[in-house]
Amino acid sequence: MFPTFYQTTLRTHLNESQYLTLQLLLLLLQTHRQVSLSVLASVSPQPIQYQSRKRNLQRFLVLPQLSVKLLWFPLLKYWIRQVQTGPHLNRNQRRQLKQLKQDKYGYWIIAIDCTQWKGRNVFMVSLVWGTHALPVYWDVLDQVGNSDLNTQKRLLKAVLPLFKSYRVLVLGDREFHSPKLAQWLAQRGVSFALRQQKDCHFQQAAQEDYQVLKELGFKPGMSQFYQGIVCNKGDGIGPFNLAVYWKRKYRSAGAKEPWYILTNLPTLKQALAVYRCRWGIEQLFKDCKTAGYHLEDTKVNDTRFLALVLLIAMAYSLATLHGQEMRKLGLDIYAGRINEHRDKPLRQSDFSLGLYGQRWMYGMELWNDWVLRLIALKPHKWLYFQRGFQVLSLMQQPF
Repeated sequence: MFPTFYQTTLRTHLNESQYLTLQLLLLLLQTHRQVSLSVLASVSPQPIQYQSRKRNLQRFLVLPQLSVKLLWFPLLKYWIRQVQTGPHLNRNQRRQLKQLKQDKYGYWIIAIDCTQWKGRNVFMVSLVWGTHALPVYWDVLDQVGNSDLNTQKRLLKAVLPLFKSYRVLVLGDREFHSPKLAQWLAQRGVSFALRQQKDCHFQQAAQEDYQVLKELGFKPGMSQFYQGIVCNKGDGIGPFNLAVYWKRKYRSAGAKEPWYILTNLPTLKQALAVYRCRWGIEQLFKDCKTAGYHLEDTKVNDTRFLALVLLIAMAYSLATLHGQEMRKLGLDIYAGRINEHRDKPLRQSDFSLGLYGQRWMYGMELWNDWVLRLIALKPHKWLYFQRGFQVLSLMQQPF
């Protein structure tokens, strides 16, 4: 069952047949963790031939209504608005939706990156969400390799209006090292932390000559924060700040080179804290691939590919919210692996926990008759089974 705000948005733009098809597809994604059309067609619950089920899905995935701006942006706007106006929500809603915001010095943190999926160069704009990230906007690029400045501006222009009333910070790795992108963000009142390449030239206010980062002689364990610098010989772009940090080696292992982070944040501590959040988008890519929906296994054209990413974004957010609620209610021990020691990192993310919970509920419903027969053979375990049914009832409630 979709949350109420999902139902309202989707029913506004889809007819009843399209809405039910979308709901079934999201349930199939949660249960089988596959976006391959052949797999989805084989498990699609329609009493028609396999080829007919596959053609039905192919026609659905090219609908013009499956648009990021039409279906996905309204959901994001709702979340953002509800997180900012938390006092008007009940306790459960505040606990769920507050997790959306990675609160590092009061910013909504946007991470940008490109990834290769079966020969497709996909540009992804994501919202950092705890230790993971939520897809916000994406596109398949025509060229291979790094994106250009115009492409970066185009995709960010579509996303930034969603946060026009709030403080926003953009993170980017060495692909997005252009000081011109930093200048463009600063002109729009957006904070940024963009990792630079080692051949970046910069000039300090009190010096006349430009310096090159790789020639400054940094070693593991060193850090430095330059304020009021300008970048690019001849352009004089700035003034910005530059954070340099090289993690100390441990047992002869460590980073091969330092972080060079161009930013308009005021301190080294802030720059490093927010840049560490960039790892969330790498976790997102992993969840879309081998650890989640196996997006690389699909073989479709670009139109259907973008529609499948939209379905993944919806399913991903639902699974994560469901996992968060299960963990907060203490239901995670019924659906997934728990930590053996409190001082270790979580063995499962909220997203993974949500998927496990969905599959457990699906199995309990599908094999209900056999489950009841098995329970009848173990009367001495009835108290434990009763607790499990109570947990199942809580997990089935809309969140």
